[in-house]
Amino acid sequence: VVNMTDFKVSVGDVTILSASDGTFQRHGADLFPSVTDAEWREYADVLSTDGKLTTNYGSFVVQSQGENILVDTGMGPALPGRLLEDLNGKGVAVSDITTVVLTHLHPDHVGWNISVVDERINLTFPSARYRVPQKDLEQFRKSPHVQEQIVPLENFGVLDLMESETSITSEVTMVSTPGHTPGHMSVSISSRGERAFILGDVIVSPLQVHETAWELTFDSDKEQAKRTREAVIDELERNGILVGAGHFLTPSFGRFVKSKGRRYWQGI
Repeated sequence: VVNMTDFKVSVGDVTILSASDGTFQRHGADLFPSVTDAEWREYADVLSTDGKLTTNYGSFVVQSQGENILVDTGMGPALPGRLLEDLNGKGVAVSDITTVVLTHLHPDHVGWNISVVDERINLTFPSARYRVPQKDLEQFRKSPHVQEQIVPLENFGVLDLMESETSITSEVTMVSTPGHTPGHMSVSISSRGERAFILGDVIVSPLQVHETAWELTFDSDKEQAKRTREAVIDELERNGILVGAGHFLTPSFGRFVKSKGRRYWQGI
């Protein structure tokens, strides 16, 4: 049983809040360049008149055993993002966050780690430790956004690297879901027999729930990403597990369901 407002769900003793840094429109052909015009015609209803898909820059706050765990920090001030106001409006202050977990180190998932005020670099979430997939840091360390938003975390002494499956609390575990990036991780939540799973970028569009072979421009290892996507969707659908999908429009919660040989995203 899921008890929810439009942005909040309960999973056993765990509460998950959905938050957004804003939305962005991007051409479907830019996201999925190998998809043919004929294939797109089947999904004409999800594209805008000029062929664009709307993408959400979503984050989640997982409240477990006294921890407030922020999953991903959006695009940040460059968007200009509204994550901090959105969290505040949902009763979560920046000082409430005890852990920030980053599913991977693409720019749209790390943008609010660091804030610059009066030319001084500050931690946006001053009470938090930040957990980052080690393989992604190795891969992207020299990228400008990582130099701005991740490397300072080392200097502040608040960065913890995740090499493999990592428990945040006994109810919340980061699990390896590689392909989109080398170290990509998702969040598995289990409490009192109920389960949920926050995808990260295993899937970035509801279209991929059925079209698992559609290759995303931003997947670093497209074959690995496809294998991961298919395995994850299969398990989540088979077990009816609640899903948090940050790039899906808010509230970003739902399930993968199967009907007449097709899989669908069923938002709740």
